[in-house]
Amino acid sequence: MCFGPTPRSSHWPDCNRYQEALLVKLRSAFPVSTIKEGVPQAWWRAVLEKYNEIREMVFNRQRVMQNTQIQLSNKNKPTLTAW
Repeated sequence: MCFGPTPRSSHWPDCNRYQEALLVKLRSAFPVSTIKEGVPQAWWRAVLEKYNEIREMVFNRQRVMQNTQIQLSNKNKPTLTAW
């Protein structure tokens, strides 16, 4: 667990099986840098954007949140690149 002002995530991507499976799939979908609107985009940025979109969709579904205990913690570049 990380305490303090550092930009590191407090959870590793493999802290739970749902989060790990999602990140593994996203990483395989974005194995290398891509181009977005004519600008090169690092693989980790593409993964984080998609992860955060999915995370928001899950949290905005009241039925999912009431009937499951799914947890998708915040992720950032240091966590993804160190994993």
